[in-house]
Amino acid sequence: MKAWRTHAYGAEGNPADAIAKLVLEEVPIPTAGVGEIQVKVSHAAVNPIDWKLFSGGLHGVAPCAHPYIPGFDIAGTVSAVGEGVTTFAVGDSVIADLGLCETCLDPAPAAGNCGAFAEFAVVSTSLAVAAAGLEEAIAVALPLAGLTALQALFTRSGRSFTGATLGDLKAGQKLLILGGATLVGSYATQLAKNVGAHVCVTASHNKMSDGVTKSDFCKALGADEVIDYKSTKWFEALAGKDFDLIFDSIGDQEDWANASQVLKKGCDFISVANFGPDMEANKESTFKNFLLKSVDSDLTELVGMVKAGALKLPVDSVMDFKDVPAALTKSMGMQAAGKIVIKINP
Repeated sequence: MKAWRTHAYGAEGNPADAIAKLVLEEVPIPTAGVGEIQVKVSHAAVNPIDWKLFSGGLHGVAPCAHPYIPGFDIAGTVSAVGEGVTTFAVGDSVIADLGLCETCLDPAPAAGNCGAFAEFAVVSTSLAVAAAGLEEAIAVALPLAGLTALQALFTRSGRSFTGATLGDLKAGQKLLILGGATLVGSYATQLAKNVGAHVCVTASHNKMSDGVTKSDFCKALGADEVIDYKSTKWFEALAGKDFDLIFDSIGDQEDWANASQVLKKGCDFISVANFGPDMEANKESTFKNFLLKSVDSDLTELVGMVKAGALKLPVDSVMDFKDVPAALTKSMGMQAAGKIVIKINP
């Protein structure tokens, strides 16, 4: 099969260097093991974690053994089933997040780290969900980002690095999302509004690739307030407003340091981007960080919301398989208006 592979971390920790050196190669088709399915991948999707791994800076928590096939989100058709599989059959349409914590291990699993940017992938049945009735080119935008948002706000199967539960957002509570125009932020906005929370997000007035400003993009998804972080410090604009939860997808140390000005005392600051907080900078708020847990039960819940029309899946563009490096470069530029999807098998 054809697959894009990276052979080393970027020089001096530069993801762009690794992107420039990606190679489209012929590699063996992975075989489904016990409890796994083999998927003929119709579409994959780009996530920022794909190129962030290229720096090597996350090797301590998500080690990658080179060469490996990048990417986590897949949609496609089951092409073979492994021993003991009874929940899927050849021909079933599925989506899955192959799993950062589930595949970026030392030693690496048999199929290697990650694995989405290839014509075939294997995935445990505990991570895959049936996607019948969904358009695969759109549904592939859901798994990784959707799971991250769901677990940050409502815990479900997610846990912090210390094993603590994550969010428990309820109707009437106030949520601040740092990075509202990110795809994770866009899902978090919708999930929070679905339970009746008040949602404030940070986003600039910069235009995305479709000409819509990031702030207007957030408003269209239901955000009650949008703060332009380029002209206003959110912790000054919201000081004393007693928010119940802050969800951080940016990772700026200044944000954690100033969160107590906005959060109710003792409430959670939950981050998927800050892995080295200065705990002395804020002793009044509760810091939690995590990496999502890829699991079918949580993804099934999200798929149900999509089918019910309660969760929109923003897609920026669909790019050809040959253009994976360009898609990753576009993601690094932070200008996409939703998910960048890769069309692999017609």
